[in-house]
Amino acid sequence: MNWNRLILSSFTMMVRYKLRTFLMSIGVVLGVAALVVMRSYGAGAEQEMMEKVNRMFSASSLYLQAGKGGMAGDPAKPATSLTLEDLTAIQDQLPTIQAWDPLLVTSANIGVEGLNRSTSLWSNGEQGELVWGRSVVSGEFFSKADIASASRVALLGDKTALYFFGERDPVGLEIRIDGNVYRVKGVLEPIGTDPHGMDRDDEVHIPISTMMRRVKNVDYISGAKILVKQENQVEETVAGIHQILMERHVIQDHEDRDYSLITPEVVRWMVARMNRVFKVFLPVAACLALLVASLVIANIMLMTVKERVPEIGLRKAIGATNPQIAAQFLLETFSVTVMSGLIGILLGLAVMAVMSEMASLKVIISPSAIILGLAAAVVSGMIAGYLPARKAARMDPVEALR
Repeated sequence: MNWNRLILSSFTMMVRYKLRTFLMSIGVVLGVAALVVMRSYGAGAEQEMMEKVNRMFSASSLYLQAGKGGMAGDPAKPATSLTLEDLTAIQDQLPTIQAWDPLLVTSANIGVEGLNRSTSLWSNGEQGELVWGRSVVSGEFFSKADIASASRVALLGDKTALYFFGERDPVGLEIRIDGNVYRVKGVLEPIGTDPHGMDRDDEVHIPISTMMRRVKNVDYISGAKILVKQENQVEETVAGIHQILMERHVIQDHEDRDYSLITPEVVRWMVARMNRVFKVFLPVAACLALLVASLVIANIMLMTVKERVPEIGLRKAIGATNPQIAAQFLLETFSVTVMSGLIGILLGLAVMAVMSEMASLKVIISPSAIILGLAAAVVSGMIAGYLPARKAARMDPVEALR
């Protein structure tokens, strides 16, 4: 079998029938490009999300949430069961706890010198800087005195500060929160979006006592982040928290708990579950597109076989064997799909470069994405070329020459 002649013949057919080659290749090009983009973007999204989770929720962190709905809460039942006294009791009775910071979140209208904007209003205690690992880039964090006196002071996210004050330093200046005057005490360091997609740089923080007494007028909190002294003490601390809260809340059955305790393992499982759409479902969708492209190529090649019946008959009459005929048509299909796959990989890399530059998306161009794209093109070629090659090889030369 003269492979050089077969390869030359394959490329000659591709050049001769340009429109047909284009129609055969466009599906593979787009499918491979989509596969490369989704695979690379999925890897980048997973890494970026894990970095955010590790920054906001380390291996020695716990999150205590009021209500039974986990981190998202339970909208059907008001989460009013958790109090500051609960947290104080937990720290007093568990020596493994290093620090904790209570959480209560709402939305508020922020006003500065004629500018008004609704944004998220968060609250912290004096240990919030340590617990959340987020400091200030200017000014200072809340003090014990701020918490004790429920002071009207605020910390601004850097985007909020930029929107209201531009290039001016807002520390010491005044803002209005729902019509009440607060003094800006500091500007928080930027941390970007959290795993839920919330922009944590566009928000305002006030002391937890101010939020409870002056803003919401409640005696409960929505949750708290807890730091454990040693990573290997997390399980012990979890068991202790359950025991303390079930006694304080008079809960007999674990199923009746009015709180949720989120551990690092649960957080990572939730993140992995969210990333599954990037790692599995989107690549599967791209593979389905490649399968459809393979079917299109197979139909076109079957029509090509019908058009080239005299050529097939003539080649068989002068001595071409069935394997040679099959190899010719299979190689023609294979050449189209492999060339299309290479073009699709280049297109995918170009799209990722544009996405990374214009949309500030993190992408990881891994060799596995490129290998997977090329392998998908090869498989598509094998699937698309099998039936046409088989039909051409089994053709009767006498009937073909008629």
